[in-house]
Amino acid sequence: MNGARPPAPQAQGRRAVLGAACAAGAWLATPALRAATRPYRIYMMLYRGQSAVEQGFRDYFAVNGIAVEMVMRDVAQDIGKVPQLVAEARALQADLIYTWGTPVTLAVAGRAGAVDPAVHVTDIPVVFTMVASPLGSGLVTSLASSGRNVTGACHVVPLAQQLSAIRAYRRFDRIAIIYNPAEPNSVQNVAEWRALAAAHQLRLVEKPVPLDAKGQPDAAALPGLVASLASAATQLLYIGPDSFLAANRQALTAAALAQRLPTFAATEVYLRDGKALFGLVSGYDTVGRLTAHKAAQILVHRMAPAAIPIETLARFSYLVNMAAADQLRLYPPLKVINYAELLR
Repeated sequence: MNGARPPAPQAQGRRAVLGAACAAGAWLATPALRAATRPYRIYMMLYRGQSAVEQGFRDYFAVNGIAVEMVMRDVAQDIGKVPQLVAEARALQADLIYTWGTPVTLAVAGRAGAVDPAVHVTDIPVVFTMVASPLGSGLVTSLASSGRNVTGACHVVPLAQQLSAIRAYRRFDRIAIIYNPAEPNSVQNVAEWRALAAAHQLRLVEKPVPLDAKGQPDAAALPGLVASLASAATQLLYIGPDSFLAANRQALTAAALAQRLPTFAATEVYLRDGKALFGLVSGYDTVGRLTAHKAAQILVHRMAPAAIPIETLARFSYLVNMAAADQLRLYPPLKVINYAELLR
């Protein structure tokens, strides 16, 4: 599970790419507008600041000698800023728009079958990253092809593999999920967990974060939610792909640790910059490189976004936070130690 490498397209992916390319043809409109003397201009819309994903994205172009100009903007968790950024991307004649996370991507590209050209981007190729469930969120109806000007990379390990990773550590049977009910990918993740719990005789405790008068999740409620789980004899807190929780990772994981509640994280940031105990994750840097590979297919190789399948990594990393293990006195078994990356 450990040691992800920059991915190469799988055989099935190659067939999907070739088939879609024949149907859609090469992407010509936007690159043709680019002055031959300037680098490719990539307009980047982030949700909560820069991460290792962007570092991996930049590194891919540097290593491959592809000249790019990156215009980086952060909505700071305010999706209401997206329309003005889209206008700026058009004014700057961006060759490609990079979007980070499900909320930003949906705001830019729209849901499949509900795209409004007056609101959503249809004239510039869009490459997304860190979208947990492109199908579940309604962004696309097929991972083989979006059928439009969108492609990208997923970062979340399939749920069945996450459960296997959890059970490799301990036999946890009472699992709780705290999530943002205003975030589509988080709601979808919980729905998938319900089905998985029923199939594996797990007790699942769902704790949505309360919303304020503006419909925004209340970060101040997190310690209380965690305390309520501890008093209910929950064995494990599962933290899924959730941008709000990721932004509040320190408070959430510290509260769980204070309650002596072990946490499993579906994304890397809770372990490298938080106090989660363990997780099966995609490395952010490698996700960034995969995303850049897709962008390069559009910019350099002139492929249509619809001809490029949406993929996740082929290999994942099992991470264990040994500082949290020490505090909880809950150490990984030898079989996990043999393949996990132990964080100190």
